Amino acid sequence: MGHVYYHHPVDKQFSLDFVNPDAENIVSQIVDYDEDVAVKVVEYELETEFYGVYTSRVGGGAVGEIELDLSDALADMTEDNGTIVARLLEIYRALLSQNEEEEGTPVEAYKNIDIEELPDAFDETSWEGTATDVAGRLASNLILKHALPNANHRTAVALIQFYLRRINSDFSMPETKTEIEPDTYDWREWVNEYINESKRLLTVRRKNVLFKHLREFGATTLERKHEVMIDLSEYELDMYPHEAKVFVRRKAPRPLDRICGESSRASRFSRIDRHYGDI
Repeated sequence: MGHVYYHHPVDKQFSLDFVNPDAENIVSQIVDYDEDVAVKVVEYELETEFYGVYTSRVGGGAVGEIELDLSDALADMTEDNGTIVARLLEIYRALLSQNEEEEGTPVEAYKNIDIEELPDAFDETSWEGTATDVAGRLASNLILKHALPNANHRTAVALIQFYLRRINSDFSMPETKTEIEPDTYDWREWVNEYINESKRLLTVRRKNVLFKHLREFGATTLERKHEVMIDLSEYELDMYPHEAKVFVRRKAPRPLDRICGESSRASRFSRIDRHYGDI
């Protein structure tokens, strides 16, 4: 079976970054990494024997400790986008605090917050149609931008809940998480299928050329952490970055019609009372 791990089978903080059948090329790749990159190597024997290089950034610290100069960032945005970004980051901080309280450890940062990507998610959202249509597009765009170090899905869900409550204060989002073990939480089964599919698409978007090489070596399935499987036969694996983004945007799942039955006409945040209210 052509099974390859996308996240290291023992240490899930490491993800697959490079593959090659030549040990000298592997060594050359490893020595070119920056000092803050930790490396693990796994040898695979499929149709072709090859090595997989797994990497993880070290010393990044907790996400909650990332300092943002919001004044400069917001100054470069329109008033509408600045309002939404400020609220989204408040939601994000609250989710990080909740996660730390539930799990007892802070969320580690593997990258900085790409705050400049957030306005594009709003500008690319069509604000015409029913509230659920707009909420679905908004959540999808935020997840695909993947601007946050962690919790992109949870933040998107929390933001659209806020959005829908600004239109209808009686709106209530169905419960999306469940406690599978004491102090251990996961997405509920009904929403998990959408979350997993978006993770597959995002992974393919980032690494589709690398996955093309894997398929040539005999790989058929990749396994992400949490046992999320990626069937390589289902995806086009020779796309330029802009082509991959278009492909993922077209394929991205939008479960909002199932989540909520709200059908009020949508309005952009600037057309709604600016006071935040409760999430």
